[in-house]
Amino acid sequence: MRGVLWTALCLTTLCAAAPAAAQLAPDTPRLISPHASGGLGVHQLRANALPGDGLALLVTWAMPGLPPGVRWRAATGRGAGGVSAAMLGADVQSPLHRASTKLPIDLDWQSGIGVSEGEYTLITMPVGLSGGIAWSAGEVWLAPYANVGIVGDMRVGADAPAEEFAVSTAFDVGLDLSFGTERTIVLRTAAALGQRKAVTLGFTFGLGARTEGSR
Repeated sequence: MRGVLWTALCLTTLCAAAPAAAQLAPDTPRLISPHASGGLGVHQLRANALPGDGLALLVTWAMPGLPPGVRWRAATGRGAGGVSAAMLGADVQSPLHRASTKLPIDLDWQSGIGVSEGEYTLITMPVGLSGGIAWSAGEVWLAPYANVGIVGDMRVGADAPAEEFAVSTAFDVGLDLSFGTERTIVLRTAAALGQRKAVTLGFTFGLGARTEGSR
């Protein structure tokens, strides 16, 4: 990877899938939940898809002023072999179902687009479903969730793989935890499985300004 794009904006690490070798994948992990996508998020991320993957910082932004259901993400970090890469993207989600006695789970439709720059330019377009359940007991609020979908990758540049376009599956699980009825600070952790491996841990601040359209 030669060159860092948008490092002035915020940070995350490569979550490179096998097709996106030595490249920061803008969608991994998605960190989209029906319950806790709003606010300003700061997350440390570690990809383990390729030898030499390093740490990075992911920042998400879903505050007032953005349309309902829209969130920005930006990142920079270490990719395969310790080479730098960066990305910028947008997430979109909309509620499909809210928990009921027949189906006690919240479901959101989610999509987005992201562009990363490293060894070559990677344009990623994910689409899928996010499902989760939330529990609360006094001051404690707990919300596990899972995302499943497909991802289309377009690779552009002299050093890009011969296969310019590829479609792969994506699956990640996460857990959100908060203490306090206002949920202004939420601890968030997630793991991307399958082709796009990564783990992340961080906090989201200001969830009172939720913009994911779930509530």
